[in-house]
Amino acid sequence: MSDYGYICLDTEFINNISIIELSVFSIADRELYHRLFRPARNLKWTAPPDKLKITPEMVANEPTFREMLSEIQPMFDQARFIIGYAIDNDIKMLAKEGVKRLERIQTIEVRDLYWLVRGRSEGVDLYGVPSLLSITNSLGMAFEEGEAHFASSDTRATLFCFHKLMEAFCAGLGLAYDPACPDEAIAAFFRELDIARRQYLREQAHGYAYLFKTERGYKYKVSRTLPERPAEICVEVADRSLADYDIMKQFARRAVPGDKGVFRLKGSDLDFLRSYTNVYDEDNAEMLRKLMRFKGRLSF
Repeated sequence: MSDYGYICLDTEFINNISIIELSVFSIADRELYHRLFRPARNLKWTAPPDKLKITPEMVANEPTFREMLSEIQPMFDQARFIIGYAIDNDIKMLAKEGVKRLERIQTIEVRDLYWLVRGRSEGVDLYGVPSLLSITNSLGMAFEEGEAHFASSDTRATLFCFHKLMEAFCAGLGLAYDPACPDEAIAAFFRELDIARRQYLREQAHGYAYLFKTERGYKYKVSRTLPERPAEICVEVADRSLADYDIMKQFARRAVPGDKGVFRLKGSDLDFLRSYTNVYDEDNAEMLRKLMRFKGRLSF
């Protein structure tokens, strides 16, 4: 089996423009490739030392990433799986720098693996997984701040986390874990992650829509939790974003100018909210959630 079938990688890049370091490891913890690169443009940069350790002087005499594409591309042509931490960022930069056919390679996000195996049971938000530094240390590998944000050390830490978490994941399902050929484990991971993510999104969508009476009208709110003080009307909903959309369509024409979220409502509007209910529809929930982030710009 090719060393490049499963690869773990990390890139360091500046300003979302140029990759300045790439490290690629095999699944067996052997570094297959490492190089620094000079930015294609004559860029100078400064960054907090805990975010980027590479300086312009360190790469001044190195080739650009695109100058080395002929030796980089073959690695990706052989790869079936790419393992990484915040791997989408790396994939976007690799594509921007000219690496081809990345879309055919399956990516494994170690943040998702951590959330599925440990974070979910500890109350960690799906989109709020701790840093690689924190996770690596929690799993038993000493990883110091001074080592972080160099591609080789980040890749080694990511691969360590992948194996530790995948071993625990398989143990929980009663599966044997083969670290040299984890196809079965990876397939099970994607299957279980899909189930867990769908359940999580359904739970996160649940909430309450309610009204408080004020001197200027009714203050309308929607939230995940019950209001801290008694509300004039409060209804439980399966999908907060859908409720927000439907209720705003009903209330928008009653808005009090200059008083955000306050409405002069009629009896029919109050009856609408009292009787309001909805059903979670996973096919449309994500679209509505994103849409309602910008409800201040929407015309209802």
